[in-house]
Amino acid sequence: MLGNVVVKAIILLMSLTHGEAAAAAANDIAIVQTAVPGYAKWGRLAMEETAKAYSGASIIDYKYEGRSERGQGMAEEKFRLWLRESDREFGVRVTITVEIATDTSRGVRFEELTH
Repeated sequence: MLGNVVVKAIILLMSLTHGEAAAAAANDIAIVQTAVPGYAKWGRLAMEETAKAYSGASIIDYKYEGRSERGQGMAEEKFRLWLRESDREFGVRVTITVEIATDTSRGVRFEELTH
């Protein structure tokens, strides 16, 4: 909410000083704001929960692997995270179970990957 207010204030200031260029920039900002992927909420949760479960490791990369329906109003969001801990690098698949009707998490599972 506050972020939108700040963006609008910047656009207003730009329009007062730069006219048409500000209108073009406002258009670009609107496009960027709508381009947030639907899985972003679950990606943040996957990273937060992984950081808790592997507190000694750093997350160095992640990839969204997709969503699958499980039936009974449930779905799974899957992510592959790459972690570094001391001299060791390893992958972890994070599976988040989501209740579709309420768009809420019902559990997070971790699976360390061997390759």
